[in-house]
Amino acid sequence: MSPPTLYMQQLVSFLCLVVIQAMAMLLFKLCQIEGKYSFSPASSVALTEATKLCLALTMHSREKRRESQPSPFFEGVSPRIIAHYFGLSVLYTVNNTLSFWVLEVADPGTMSLGKSLAPYLCALLLRLSGQRLNALQWVCVVIQCCSIAIVQYDVCKGTGILRPRAYYLIGLATSITAITSVWNQLVIKGFTVPVNLQNAIMYTFGTCIAIAFYIHSLYDKRHPETKGFFEGYTQLAVLLVIFQAFHGVAVAFVYKYADAIVKNFANSSVMAILVIISATFFGLSTNLHSWLGIVIILATTYCYMNIALTMPEMSAQKASELEKARLLEDGAAERDRETDGRLSRGADERGALDESANHESRGALLNGQSSSV
Repeated sequence: MSPPTLYMQQLVSFLCLVVIQAMAMLLFKLCQIEGKYSFSPASSVALTEATKLCLALTMHSREKRRESQPSPFFEGVSPRIIAHYFGLSVLYTVNNTLSFWVLEVADPGTMSLGKSLAPYLCALLLRLSGQRLNALQWVCVVIQCCSIAIVQYDVCKGTGILRPRAYYLIGLATSITAITSVWNQLVIKGFTVPVNLQNAIMYTFGTCIAIAFYIHSLYDKRHPETKGFFEGYTQLAVLLVIFQAFHGVAVAFVYKYADAIVKNFANSSVMAILVIISATFFGLSTNLHSWLGIVIILATTYCYMNIALTMPEMSAQKASELEKARLLEDGAAERDRETDGRLSRGADERGALDESANHESRGALLNGQSSSV
């Protein structure tokens, strides 16, 4: 049996992420009772990070046992990669906690729509980091962002369909998502450390930071945490922890086989499922503009994914070679123009000298004729 192609690996990782993320987003809302959670969001984040850590260590251990030539368990780990993952863990923990707050003031479909802005931010950040995007990819990203504005704007009221606070929180969550997406992709592809070991390092920090957040919430004077660490966990809450854990693993494999933009475009596919569910069960107000915007978003997502999954990616080395070839061509053209200019000036100078010589010859001839007379 032949190994799966890169296209199939990208496609499978993308589809797995869509399914897992859709279930996790839906469970966020289903776990609420009268707009509140029966458990501590901080403890849920800590349990999620601990579950991710167990999954990553298990998968890394299995990979090590399959190696024909045993290597160190922490092969390739350096202080630099540890520092990267400490920073990522802080941002991921903040973003996971922020998701609970967002879904208290917004429905899952709207949150997913808001986070669909992340591909544009990712594209900008990746461009700054040196990754090249073609013109059609930029067009897809820009059209999608405009479509989201159409979906979220209430024409009759002249404002957004949610309270301003909801948009502030969604905007903050989207910005953190874009930064962590690009940062994590660059780390995963920039180091030779196995992806599961990289995940284990990040989830170790994530677990410690999340537990610290929970302990801090116990002593918060303004909003003290009144629930125990394991208090209030129903079957749905346990499922939320499990799906959130698998979501983290799925994201890592999308970064490995595709890129951060593909990961964030998965939010658009999730949105299609959640908007239908939100409109049916959670009373989300929709209109013709909303559905037209959704159609445009899905169309641009399909267009982008078709490009991203079928066109060969231009490597940095190839892009550098093409840029070098272009500069050489420009240099050669500039030299040709300078040579032509020099030849033209030389011809003009020779013409002037010849004309001067002819003039002097005519003058000498006339002087000779005058003398003879």
